[in-house]
Amino acid sequence: MVNIEGSQNSSQIRSDYDLWHEQWGFSTENPLRHPWYASVFRELERLPGGRLLEVGCGRGEFSVWLARAAPRFSIVAVDFSGAAIDIAKDAAQKAGVAVEFRVADAEALPFESESFDVVVSCECMEHVASPQRMARELARVMKRGGRLCLTTPNQLNGNMISWVYAYLSGRPYNSGAGVQPRENFYFFWTVRRYLTNAGIEIDRLESSHYQWLLLPRVAPSKLRTVQFNSSIARWFAFPFGLHFSFFGSRHD
Repeated sequence: MVNIEGSQNSSQIRSDYDLWHEQWGFSTENPLRHPWYASVFRELERLPGGRLLEVGCGRGEFSVWLARAAPRFSIVAVDFSGAAIDIAKDAAQKAGVAVEFRVADAEALPFESESFDVVVSCECMEHVASPQRMARELARVMKRGGRLCLTTPNQLNGNMISWVYAYLSGRPYNSGAGVQPRENFYFFWTVRRYLTNAGIEIDRLESSHYQWLLLPRVAPSKLRTVQFNSSIARWFAFPFGLHFSFFGSRHD
């Protein structure tokens, strides 16, 4: 794993993320335009409902949307940034939906053990100091037999060239969505190991692909996704997806 961290302490990183979220604001676009949210929602459609926790909810776009699309879930959503949570609370109030938003650290969740039927975390693990601590916290708050839906980028593809360029040039890494205060880089099998070590049995993986992945500093959401009709092509391309979705359960 490679770590790039522009800030040296937790309070500074929190402040940097507050500025980050204030810059972007709340998006009213359908979150399912992103393949990671789409893959998670497909999994949630198969579940009966229950208490759901979103870890790393950002400005709350997915939780607010999900509260309307799947009211059978009682949603709690947390993020490290107080500014992000303020934006999310305002959006939920305007949308007239009930989501409990709280400021919390993914590595030290303020919930009792076995509190949630479903735990969701989209594009968050790459921004925490210790992915293994985060994985243990996700497992801890999930009920036995509960369901995990987690997505994170995978670096086994052309996106690695952008990181090498940033490293050699001494410039901050830009994924296409801007420079983040903290970025981790790892391969999908490393993430699977974190989750397995935490006691989560992963039973399904999905990966998403994009055209022109080598195009520098272009957000993946602006590129067209690639669908492979051939099972052989899907098998070959699978390890090189830019975003991976991990689905599993806690059975210990």
